[in-house]
Amino acid sequence: MPRKNRTGCELTPRECDLLSANAKLNEEEIQRWHADFLREYPSGQLDKKSFIDYYAKVHPQEQGNVEDLFNRIDVNEDGTIDFNELLALIAIRNQLGSLEKRLEFVFDLWDDSEDGKIDKKELTNLISAMYDRAGITEQKGDWDPKKRAKEIIAKLDISGDKKLSKEEFVTGCMNDPVICKLLLPRSS
Repeated sequence: MPRKNRTGCELTPRECDLLSANAKLNEEEIQRWHADFLREYPSGQLDKKSFIDYYAKVHPQEQGNVEDLFNRIDVNEDGTIDFNELLALIAIRNQLGSLEKRLEFVFDLWDDSEDGKIDKKELTNLISAMYDRAGITEQKGDWDPKKRAKEIIAKLDISGDKKLSKEEFVTGCMNDPVICKLLLPRSS
């Protein structure tokens, strides 16, 4: 999911565009929701209890383990999530369409350079986040994210540019059950 490297509570235009395209909300609705969120949670962060309460208000019809949802999006396990992570979760959960659409959304979130390709560094960051989310703490040897990124790119890079296009990424992930399980452990 989105990385926690931001210092403020801002919602960037790129994030707004991605969320708008995937959460079935327009930019105005996202901005209004963001402002309301910051009024209620000025720090821009939700701890587990606040998240459970907030999620119950937003999705009262959903039953299930909301605590598990929190744990799945608290990638760095600091006990908090921010608005962007909350909306990313909602966008993924609202994608009633295919796994392909979900993978495209994940690709867009992790394409930090915004060049339409995921390079080894971006893929390493994504793999590290997937491992963290799956509770994989031993990240050496075959589980080294850099090594896995290099292997995945070598396996899936059809064009030979040592980067993955969205199509290469989506096709590769859809054909790799282990990656799919790590990336999207449950369908909504």
